[in-house]
Amino acid sequence: MSSATSSGSSGSPTSFDYGPVEVFVIEFEGDRPDPGVLDALRALANDGTIRLLDLVIASRGADGSVVLSEITELAGGGIEHVELGLQGLVSESDVAESLEAARPGLSIAIAAFEHCWATTLAERVAAARGTVVHAERIPAPAVNQLLHDVVFVDAGAADPAAEA
Repeated sequence: MSSATSSGSSGSPTSFDYGPVEVFVIEFEGDRPDPGVLDALRALANDGTIRLLDLVIASRGADGSVVLSEITELAGGGIEHVELGLQGLVSESDVAESLEAARPGLSIAIAAFEHCWATTLAERVAAARGTVVHAERIPAPAVNQLLHDVVFVDAGAADPAAEA
C-alpha cells in the first residue's frame, strides 16, 4: 500500500489506498448467518458502498470446539463470489476473542470492511492538514432505542409500534 503521497513537511499521506476499516462481529444461531445478511454484504460491496476486506465465519460446537468456514463454502446471496480485499485481516486471535462470549451452538461472522466514501473524506482531511483523532460508531439498535425512548416515552406520545 505505498501509493500514498506526502504533502508539505509533515510527511502526512494525502492519498490513501484504503479508508477507515470497520469490523462487525455478528452473533447468530446455527453454523452460518442468514442468507439475508450475506446478501446485504454482497449488495453493498457490488454497488461500491463498502469494500469487503475479510469475512470469517466461526461456530462453537456443543463440546466447545471451533469450526471456521471459508467464504467459498457459504451458499446464498452470491457472497461466495465477492472478492475479499485483504483476506487474512481478521486473525485467529480476533476470532478466539470474539468467540469467548459465544455460548456453545452459536456462531459469529466477523466482517471487516472499508466504507468507500470515508476514503475521500480521509484524503481531504489529510490534505487540509487535519487529523482524525477519534471516531466512534453508535450501533443502530442503540440509536433507535434512544430515539424511541425520547420521542415516545419521555414525550408521553403514543407508540405506533405498540398500536400495530
